[in-house]
Amino acid sequence: MTAVSLAGLLPATALAAPPFSALTVDARNGKVLYAKDIDGIRHPASLTKMMTLYLLFQDLSTGKLTLNSPITVSARCTGMAPSKLGVRAGQSITAETATRALVVKSANDIACAVAENLGGSESAFAQRMTRTARGLGMSKTTFLNASGLPNPGQVTTARDMATLGLRLMRDYPQYYPYFRTRSFVYQGKTIKGHNRLLGSYEGTDGIKTGYIAASGFNLVSSVRRGDKRLVGVVLGGKSGASRDAYMKQMLSQYFDDASAGRTIAAYAGSAKGAKPTEETQVASVDDSTAADVAAAPAPKQETRKDAAAKRLPTRKSKAQEDQVVASSEEEPAEQGDTEDGVGSMANLAAQAAATGTTVQAEAPAAQVETVPQPMPDQTVAETPDPVPFQQKTEQQQLADQAQMASIAAPADAGWTISLGDYATKNDAQAVLQMTRKRAPAVVGGRTAQTVMVEKKGTVTYRARFTGFDETSAATACKALRKQKTPCQPQGPS
Repeated sequence: MTAVSLAGLLPATALAAPPFSALTVDARNGKVLYAKDIDGIRHPASLTKMMTLYLLFQDLSTGKLTLNSPITVSARCTGMAPSKLGVRAGQSITAETATRALVVKSANDIACAVAENLGGSESAFAQRMTRTARGLGMSKTTFLNASGLPNPGQVTTARDMATLGLRLMRDYPQYYPYFRTRSFVYQGKTIKGHNRLLGSYEGTDGIKTGYIAASGFNLVSSVRRGDKRLVGVVLGGKSGASRDAYMKQMLSQYFDDASAGRTIAAYAGSAKGAKPTEETQVASVDDSTAADVAAAPAPKQETRKDAAAKRLPTRKSKAQEDQVVASSEEEPAEQGDTEDGVGSMANLAAQAAATGTTVQAEAPAAQVETVPQPMPDQTVAETPDPVPFQQKTEQQQLADQAQMASIAAPADAGWTISLGDYATKNDAQAVLQMTRKRAPAVVGGRTAQTVMVEKKGTVTYRARFTGFDETSAATACKALRKQKTPCQPQGPS
C-alpha cells in the first residue's frame, strides 16, 4: 500500500523515464565504438560500488588490509536501505566477505561499513572516492556516499563508468576475478547475484548492475572472447530485462570491430596509458573459483614453448548415463530482494526524504529478454530504448532489430558437446580454455560449463559447451576430433 499511495501522489514528471546513455569501448585501446550521450550527467546508483571496491583493492594491494582483515559494521550502517547483507551492529566480516557482498548482493550496509573502516567516516571516504575518480580521468563524476543510494549530487557519465571498469581490470587484475562471482555463501545461506549476463552471454566476466528511481536500470559489462575485450555501459534502462537485452545487442554488433591484444586501456576514448596485462579467461566462475583466482599470484608470462609443453589433464570416463549432481553455472534466479533494493519502497522513500530525491514505484524486472520496451506500470515516453544502430525507416529498423536479436540469442536446441570428465574443476576449465583458443571457429558464441558429476560415489567434473542443435553438435565434435580433442555430442537431458 505504501508503494501504491506513493506512486499516486507523485507528479507526472517524477514518473518520466530517466535519461538514457550507452557506450561500447574497445578495452585494448580505449577506442569508443558506439556512443549515445556518453558525457551526459547521470546517477550511478550501485555502480558506485565499483569505486568502493577500487579503493578496497587499492588498500589490499598496498598491504594496509588483507583479505582476512575485519570490517566492522556500525549501527549507522545497519540502518541503510536494502539491499543489505544483514550484519548486526558491532559485528565484523572479513574484507573478502565484504568484497563478495558488494559484488554479488550489492549490499548497502557493507558499502557503508567499508567506507567507515577505510576512511574513518563515509563522507571522508566519499571525498577519497571523488579524488581518485578525478585522478583516473573521470572528470564529471562526484561521489557523496559509498553505496549509490539516492543523493542528487552523486553523478557520473557513461564514459566515466567505462573508464572505471577499465581501471579495475588494468590496475587490480589479481582482484578483478571477484566480479565474475555469481553467488556466495554467508552464514549457511546462498546469496545470488543480479547480473544476469554472467552465464547467459558468452564471454561475460563482470562487472556491476545498479538501480535507483532517478537513474533507471544501469549496467557496466566486460566481455572477453579470445584476445578481444569490450566494455559496455548502459545507463537509464527502463527495466532490468530491456537493459540486459540492449547490452547484448550492442556488444554483439561491435565485436567484429574490436582489436585483439593483451592490453587494457586506461581511459574510455584514448589509447594513452594502455597497459600490457596477462588475463585468465575462466569458462565459468563460482564462489570457490573466484577466491582461488583472486588469491593466486599474478601469472607468469607464458612462452609458446611453455604452452606446447603443457599436456591436457588426465581424462576420465565420458559415460552419458552418469548422474549430473550440480552445476555452478546455472543462471541464478533472484529470490526475495530485487535489484539493489527496488522491492523495499518504504526504505527507499525514507532515503529519498533525507536527500530530497524523488522515488517511483517500480515493478520487478522481467526475466524474459526482449527488444527494449517501456515498463507497463510507468508513465514514460512512447518510444522504446534507442537501438544501437542508425534508425532509418521503420521497416529497416525492424529488420535491423530482428538481425540483432538473432545475434544476441542464437538458437539452442538443448544439445551440448562434452569434452570429457576430469578429476578436478580446474582441469575441466583448463580443457575449456585450451579448446576455445585452439578452435574459436568451432566453439565461438557457445557457453562453456563445468558440471559436477557423481558416478558410483566418485565425483568428476565434465567440461562441455552448450548452445547446439543435433547437427551443429555433431559437426563441432567432428572438427574437434580432427584436432585430437575428445568430443561427444549429447542431446537434451
